[in-house]
Amino acid sequence: MIGTLRASATYNLLTARSSQIEDVQSRLNQASLEVATGLKADVYKSLGYGASEALALRAQLNRNDGYITSNNLLSSKLDVTAQTLSGIRDVAQGFLNIAILNKDAPTASAQDLQAAAITALEQLTAQMNATYQSSALFSGIDSDKRPLQKWEEVNTTTGSSPSDVLASVVGAGITNLADATLKVDAIVDIYASADLALPNRNFEATFYNGSPLLDSGGLDTPRLQAQIDKNTTLSYGVQANDPAFTDILRGLAMIASTDVSTISDGQAYAAWMSSAVNALSNGVNGMIRVEADLGAQQQQLEEKIGAQQNMADIFNARVNKLEGVDLFEASNRVLQLENQLQATYTMTARLARLTFLDFI
Repeated sequence: MIGTLRASATYNLLTARSSQIEDVQSRLNQASLEVATGLKADVYKSLGYGASEALALRAQLNRNDGYITSNNLLSSKLDVTAQTLSGIRDVAQGFLNIAILNKDAPTASAQDLQAAAITALEQLTAQMNATYQSSALFSGIDSDKRPLQKWEEVNTTTGSSPSDVLASVVGAGITNLADATLKVDAIVDIYASADLALPNRNFEATFYNGSPLLDSGGLDTPRLQAQIDKNTTLSYGVQANDPAFTDILRGLAMIASTDVSTISDGQAYAAWMSSAVNALSNGVNGMIRVEADLGAQQQQLEEKIGAQQNMADIFNARVNKLEGVDLFEASNRVLQLENQLQATYTMTARLARLTFLDFI
C-alpha cells in the first residue's frame, strides 16, 4: 500500500515537473526573443496603461515616416527636373552664342543657322518631354500627356505640326521690313497663345499638350502640389508653356522656319534676327529665374525632410524607451532560466528512472 502511494506521489511529482519545464521553457523563449530583438516580448501587457502612449507614438512615427518616404521621392523628382533644366539652358545658350554673332547682319555662319536651329529644337523637345516614374516633368497637372510636339510631328487635334504653323506665317520668306514686322507680330501671338483669329495655330493648341497657363475662366491653372507635412503644401513644377520656354522655342522656330542668309533686305534681316535673338536671350535669362525658383522649392523640401528625420529620431528614442528591454537584465534572465531549466531537467530525469523496486 505504501509503495502504491509512493508511486502515485512520484507520478504526480513527475507531472508537476513536466509542467514546470513547459513554464520555464516558455519564459526562456520569451527572454531569448527579447535579447534578440531588444524589445519586450509582450509590449502592451508590460506597459499596462502606458500602452496608449506607445500606440500614439507608433502612429506619429508611421505618419512621419510616410512623409519622409514621399518627400524623398519628390526630392528625387525635383533633382531630375533641375538637371533637365540645366541641360535645356545649355542647349539654348549654345545656339544663342552662334545666333548673336549674326543678329544685325549675316556672317559666314548664317547659312548654317537654320539646320542648327532645327537640331536645337529637336534636342530641347526631347529634354522637355522627359518623364520621371512615367509622369511628364513639364506638362503640369496633366502629367500623363507628352508636353511638346516634335518640330515636324502633326498634332492630331489640329491637323498641323509646329513647322506647318511657322510655314503658314513665313510663307516664301521675309521680303522687307514691313513684311518682317507683320510676321514677327503673328509669331509672337502664336507663342503667347493669343491668336484669336486662328486659334488652332496657337502654341497651346498645336505645339503643346500639357496644362494650359490659364483655365477656361481666365484664372491661373494650379501647379502640381505635394503635402510635405501635416500643415504644409508645396506647389512645384515647371511647364513647357512657361514664358521662358516659349521665348526660347519662338526664337529657335523663327530661325528654323527660314534660311536667314537668304533675306536680302538688311532692315528685314535685322528685324527678324533681332526678334529671334532677343527671344532666345529673354528665354535663357528666364530659365535662370526658373531654376532659382526650383532651387528654393528644393531647399524648402530638404529642410522639411531634415526636420522630419530629426523627429523620427525623437519618436524612435521614446518608443524604444517604452518598448525596449534592458539587454543586460534580459541576458541575465536568460542565463538564470537556462540554469533553472537544466536543474529541472536533471530532477525530472531522475524521477523518470525510478522503478517499483525503489519503493520496496
